[in-house]
Formats: sequence, structure tokens, C-alpha cells
Amino acid sequence: MRCLLPMLALISAFAADAPAPLRVFIRCGPKTHGPGDHDHPAFARDWQPLLTAARMKVSVGDADEKGVQTFPSDEQLAQTDVLIIHRQGGGDFKPDEKLRVEKFAQRGGSFVVIHAGAVAGNAAPSADFYKDLVGGSWRQKVTKWREGPMELKFVDTANAISTGIADFGMRDEIYYDMDLREDIHALATAPTPKKKGEGFEEQTQLWTYEKPGAQRAFVFIPGHTYVNFSRVDVKLLLLRGIAWAGRRANVREYDTWARVSLSPSFPSDSQPKK
Repeated sequence: MRCLLPMLALISAFAADAPAPLRVFIRCGPKTHGPGDHDHPAFARDWQPLLTAARMKVSVGDADEKGVQTFPSDEQLAQTDVLIIHRQGGGDFKPDEKLRVEKFAQRGGSFVVIHAGAVAGNAAPSADFYKDLVGGSWRQKVTKWREGPMELKFVDTANAISTGIADFGMRDEIYYDMDLREDIHALATAPTPKKKGEGFEEQTQLWTYEKPGAQRAFVFIPGHTYVNFSRVDVKLLLLRGIAWAGRRANVREYDTWARVSLSPSFPSDSQPKK
């Protein structure tokens, strides 16, 4: 027993030094597109256990029968480090929701925004608010989209989020002519349909943004096609983006989990009917 006491004390000391689990809230919504696309329920279903296995504390809001999720309360946001927004119109907030998000951001709560989570509503103030919150926003009647083959090109290969990840192509969707702040940090671009010289203009598709003394945001514009979330490079980028937004000392802390298969591997609209 006496021999165990020093060992137990050592274990306790290591446990005390271990960083607290990253606290994540997944803000999703109903499925909004055809088979295999915009499958927000499948993302919540598959990524909650993945992030939990990676030793994060993960919450998903309650949803009604249509999949419309309850907005996190002040109490839930107070227990959240990173709010993942992966839903249609992620920048649309009701007045009380906007106040909660502002409070969350001002105390240093951060965001990971995926695909249509970067879209704000028709009202200009909504897009202006979201642009200031996460570094950029879809601008109604200005921003455009293109679905099909896309090529992601990294413009900062030394960044902790993108290091070691080669340029890659996949079938997904880009947004272009977004309203972006000048102080975002671009990580990757993609060619758009806009002609430039003999080629096509490239525009930012992945970026980080940080407001001093307040929030961080990692924005990942692809994510239209659900099967792409099974790619190791996509999982690496998202896991590192979550770690960076959550201010983890080691942004690559969760890299090993990028090689874990999502289960089940099919989107929610292709599940066999009972």
C-alpha cells in the first residue's frame, strides 16, 4: 500500500495538469436538399460520437419532428467553448438569439462554420452582423454558388490547421463573391467561374478570423455533399479548426481521429427503411 501512494500521487498530478475537455455544441438543422446533400442531421448523428470519442464534451440541441433545433440557451452557451454551425441560414438569428450569440462571442466563445452555415438572411443588418462575427458572410443577391467538381488550393501551408495537407479536389460546392473582412486569414482558395486573364479567379473557401479579446472563427465553405465528411483530409481540417477555435495548445491534438471511419457511413436520406 505504501508503494502505491507515491504512484497515485503522481497519477493525480498528471490528471490535474491535463487540459479540461473541449466543450462543443453542434448547431444543426433539418435536411434541406436532395439525396446526399445538406444532410445536417447526419452530421450531428455521426460527428457527436466522433468528437465524444476524441474526449470532447459534445452537446446537440433538441429538435422537433421537422428537425428544427432549439437554439442553445444562455446556460448551454456558458458551458460551450466552440459552437459548430452547420445548417441552412446559419447566420440568421432571432433578436434574443443574437443577444445570446453576442454575449457568447464577447466572453471568448468561438465558432466553426460549415457551408450553408455561412449564409445570412435577406436583411443587410443580418449579413453585416455575421460578417463581423465570423469574418465573412453570404450576401444576398451578390454571392453566388457553383456545385460540381472543385479544387481546394492551400495558400498557407505553414498554418497549424493546413500543414501537411495537399491540395485536393472533390465534388462539392463553392461560394464566391462573398462579403469578407480584410482581416481574415485565408487558408485555401478555389477557382470560381469568373474569368481572370487566361484562367479563372480564385477566391477564399477556408479562413480563420479572430477578434482580439473575443471570439475566434474557423470557416469551411465546402460541406454541401455529405460523403465528403468521410474524407481524411476534410476531417483533419475540421478537427484542427475546432481545436484552433477552442484555443487548444496543440491544434493537431485530434489528428488520429481523422482516420476513424464515421459510422454509419451512409447519409440519413439513404438509410434502409424499417
